[in-house]
Formats: sequence, C-alpha cells, structure tokens
Amino acid sequence: MPTWGGNDQRGQGDVIALMLLLAITVVGASAIVAFGGDAIGGIQSSATTGAAEQSMTQFDSKASLVAHGDSDAQRVRLTGSGSATRAVEADAGWMNVTIRNTTDDEVTTVLTNTTLGAVTYRDGDTVVAYQGGGVWRRTGGGSTMVSPPEFHYRGTTLTLPLVTVSGDARLGESVRVTRSNDSTAVYPDPNATNRTNPLDEGKVVIVVRSEFYRAWGQFFAERTRGSVSIDDANGTATIELQTPTDLEPVQAALTSRAVGDEITLSGTGNSNVWIDSYNSSNGPYSDSSSTNGTVVTAGSIDLSANGKILGNVRSGGSVNLQTSNGNITGTVEHTTGYSANKNAEPQPDSDRVSQIDGVAAGDDLSPFVRSRLDAIESDNDNGDTSAIAENGGEYSLNFSADDTATLSGEDGTDYYLSDIDMRNGEELVIDTADASEVEIAVGQRVSLAGTKIRIEGGGVVRFYVTGDITLDGANVSVPNERSRQHWMYGTSNTDVDISGGSRFVGVLYVTGDDGGDNAFTIKQSDVYGGVVAGGMDIENGGTVHYDRALGVEQVVPVDADIPRITYLHVSITEIEVDD
Repeated sequence: MPTWGGNDQRGQGDVIALMLLLAITVVGASAIVAFGGDAIGGIQSSATTGAAEQSMTQFDSKASLVAHGDSDAQRVRLTGSGSATRAVEADAGWMNVTIRNTTDDEVTTVLTNTTLGAVTYRDGDTVVAYQGGGVWRRTGGGSTMVSPPEFHYRGTTLTLPLVTVSGDARLGESVRVTRSNDSTAVYPDPNATNRTNPLDEGKVVIVVRSEFYRAWGQFFAERTRGSVSIDDANGTATIELQTPTDLEPVQAALTSRAVGDEITLSGTGNSNVWIDSYNSSNGPYSDSSSTNGTVVTAGSIDLSANGKILGNVRSGGSVNLQTSNGNITGTVEHTTGYSANKNAEPQPDSDRVSQIDGVAAGDDLSPFVRSRLDAIESDNDNGDTSAIAENGGEYSLNFSADDTATLSGEDGTDYYLSDIDMRNGEELVIDTADASEVEIAVGQRVSLAGTKIRIEGGGVVRFYVTGDITLDGANVSVPNERSRQHWMYGTSNTDVDISGGSRFVGVLYVTGDDGGDNAFTIKQSDVYGGVVAGGMDIENGGTVHYDRALGVEQVVPVDADIPRITYLHVSITEIEVDD
C-alpha cells in the first residue's frame, strides 16, 4: 500500500515557492515601472529646467553685451524641453523710480515708469525668464533669482542701467538679440536742472511689479539692506534708500517720524497721562525733574481726558486738545490745524500757537537693526558665558538657582538670543564694568512679566529686537536713571506694549512704516528716557519722563552701517529679441 506525504509535500512546496517568487517579481517590476517612471520623469524635468536656466543665463550675458554697446547683435540658443513655450512678453512687469521728500513722503520727481518686458521659457508650472537684466525662476513653490539683475549698489552709489525687452511674441530655440536704440540717460540728466548728483535730500524709491516680485524683494534686501517691503496683493517689491542725513539725537519725550501716524494721549479719571522731563546728567528724576517734555511728530496729536504735556508740541499734521482739563504748558506748532476745548490751554488765538510748514519724516532703522542681528547671530560670544543655553539651534537665557542670569564682557562683546521670555521674578543682569558697550540681538520677541533687567556699570547696552516687545509689571533699570546707557531698537514690524506698573529706563527706538503698521502702547507704567516710534497710544496712567541728556547722544554707534544713497545713475536701453 503506497505511503502519501513526504516527497510529494516537498514537491508542492517547490511549486508554491516558484509561484511566490514569480508574484514578487511581477509586483517588484510593476513598482519599478510605476515609481521609477516618476523618478525618471522628475530627473528629466529637473535636467531640462537646468538646461533652460543655463541657456537663459547665457542669453543674459549676451544681451548685456548688446545693451551696453559691446556688440551689435548676438545669437543665443534657448535649450530645454521641446514642448516648452518660448516668447517675448513685452508687457510683463514694470519698474517705477521716484524721488520723494521726507516731510510728507510726497513724490517730488518721477524718474521713470518703465515697462520691463521679459523673455520667458514656460514648461508646465515652471517659468524661467530674463527680465530687468536678470534671470528668474518661478515654480509652484515661489520665485527665486538665478542671476542678478542690472542693479548695482556700492557704498552710497546706485547704478541702474535698466534693460527692457521687445520683440517676437513667439520664439524658436535660436534667437537673435539686437539693440533697438541708444541708451537714454534718466539720472543724472544734463538737460534737467533738478537731476544732478550728489543727492542732498529726500529718498529714492524703486517699485518693481513682476511675476517674480518676491525674488526681486529678496535681491533688494540682500544687496542693499535698505528698507524693503512686499505687497502680495499687487505683486510688487519696493526698496527705499535715504539720502545722507545725520540721525538727529532723541530730542523729545515722544517722537514720531512716520507721516500719517497719530500720537494719542488719553487718561481716565484719576489716571493722568503725563509728559515731562529730567536730566540724568544732574541726577535721577527725583532730583532733576522739570518741564520740557516735548512731543514731536510728522503726523497728528490728539490729547484727550486728563492728558498733560509739560513742554512743547510740534506737529506735521493737526493738534487736537479736546478736553477741559488737558494742558500743554509750552508752545504748539501745527501744520494743518489746532483745535482746543474752551477750558483747555493754550487757546487757538494764543501767541503760543503757530503754524509751520511741516515736520520731516525720519529714517527707518529697520535695515540697521536686521543687519546687526544677522551679524551677531553669525558671530557672537555666546560660548563665553554659561548664562546662555543652546537647545536644537535655539538660544535662551540660562537662569541659576536664584533665578538670575548675568551677561558681561569686554569691549566688543555681543550675544545672540532666539528670544527673551522672562517670568515669575527672574532677573537678567548685564554687567558693563569692563565694557564700554555690550550688544544683544534677539531674533524674536522680548517678553517680561513681573521680572527685571538690571544694567550695572557705566557701559552702553544695545538690544536689537525683530519681534514684539511686551513689558507687564517689569522693571528695566539703569544706575541713576541714565537712559543713554540703554537702547532697545525694534523694526517696523515690532509692536510694543508696556503695562501693569512697568518701569523702563532707556530709549525705545521702534521706527514704523508710514501708515502705522506697528502698535505702541504705554498704560499704567513709567518710561524714563525717550520713545521714537510710529503711531503711539499713551493711555491711563502712562507717563514718559524725557531725559534731556539724550539731546547730545548718538542714536546709533558711530560706525553703524545704514543704507544711504548719494550718487544715482539710471539709464534705459531697449533690446529686441526675435528669431
């Protein structure tokens, strides 16, 4: 009788194994076809885009030869995908260059408002283009610069040999570049009396509207460190360069150099808003308090219930004193009007009231603040102190068992912190006994809640802050209230909120964009020193005691690098591109 099992079972197992192997092979091959095909397609797409960028960069080089008169004509091959569309888009983008005054930001001279045009390579959602003398790329993830445009900023000189494009709406792979006409001198212009170098007042504003506007803005910021803004709604990038002017010392309790912004002083009940002064050169506030708490603004001033200014007012807009118990003890200078409650002082017909032509707008120090922050972030003395801890690339204060962190150093010492977030009685001590100056860059916000920052010694401490500054029941102190030893700078994006019985000694220099994009509020708190910002709200119990010793102090270090423009050279040349 035969025996079943044994070798027959092994035979069945071999068949099953062979079938499994075949199945795995089929599945693997299918996966390779499916996923490998995508990978190969991605590699091919990347390769063709790279080839398009390289050929467009070569086009840029040869177009420059033609535009600047080194060659009458050049021929270039625009490689890449055979299915891509190549064209001259003559209406693509524009550049506007104006000179504006610093009093009211009005345009005094339109130098040019020029359509740029572009030579484009479009393949799906990828665009590579020559525009404005540069090469740009845009994908679904945004725009980037491939090679820089014709925009050269060095020292205080800007050279802008603008190249515009016209030609065939549709191009083949081989194109010819010629110059349409001779270059046109825009600035300086020997035929115009007001277009000469050097520039001695105002600011130069350049606006670019482009499909690649964000890449233009990034280029402006990196090349000039000027004041750059991006308008996503209109697809524009704007760069502002200031003509050389000396930064005025802080000469008032409140200074707003932003046109269109408003300073509001509004107390309630027994909570007065109070502006006066002292002189730390003669001692702390308790020993040297006086009037002269001046308020200066390029915009307007609105003083309502229980608001008192023991000093002068100077306004580039209107001054409104709409409260019976409001008081301005000094002179009132206004540009567009002065109104006062019948029981307030001074009355409009007083000889202390006069009309002026305006108040000049001030410099935006945001580029300087960001420049210092970048420099300190890349090269600092964090490694020389145990008071700063690093965790995953973030730098924060490292408090000891008694909740104290101490930073000190010699001349040239600087530290970088990702943010300052202090709470529950923590204290930061900055010892300047061996340093004339200590710089601290803060990448994000400064938030102090029931905490202290104490400056010791006779050196100057400068904070550079790109985020918001919030003080709630905080105490920031300097020996004998010498405010000139402490400067806290913000940017046009910095909001400031001082409340909860805070006490701040120093200068808050937070320049704002025109229109008041940043908020500044002082409530139930005291500031000893000075404030320079955009729009401001000084509310219930907010007081500012101006330190008159600031009137002779340098606003920024002597060697500060602030973007300026003295010499401007602008020309326009049109090139024609066809098959």
